[in-house]
Amino acid sequence: MQLAQMVDPEDITVLLIEDSRTDAAAITKAMIHGESFYNFNITRKESLEEGLDLLRSGIAVDAVLLDLNLPDAKGTKAINDVHDAFPELPIVVLSGYSDMDIIHQALHGGAQEFLIKGECSGATIRQSIYQAMVRKQIEQSYQRGDKL
Repeated sequence: MQLAQMVDPEDITVLLIEDSRTDAAAITKAMIHGESFYNFNITRKESLEEGLDLLRSGIAVDAVLLDLNLPDAKGTKAINDVHDAFPELPIVVLSGYSDMDIIHQALHGGAQEFLIKGECSGATIRQSIYQAMVRKQIEQSYQRGDKL
């Protein structure tokens, strides 16, 4: 696989799993405003189970943007559940947690990126999603034995 064949979509569909309406509105606004090479289509679910149900339905999603403080999952449980069920999906954590142990657990548990709410711009979120998608494709190519 050539690097030029790596992630190059015009539209990126993101599943935002976030229970706070206020946070979800701010994240969505930040992501869709500003210059970007990509159009971000964002679908929001308020709980981990709702998000997993949507993914199980077969909807095409390019990446998951995941909070770690959900009504039905706290901490890295959400990452583990998404990663176990859909290991091919890139996961970007966007959470209020800033504890280094949780960040370490998240990144070793299947997340490609970890962002802290209130400390990143829309451009940072967009770039992190894109980078997570590229990293996930490289990881999958490596596992298949493809040459880059």
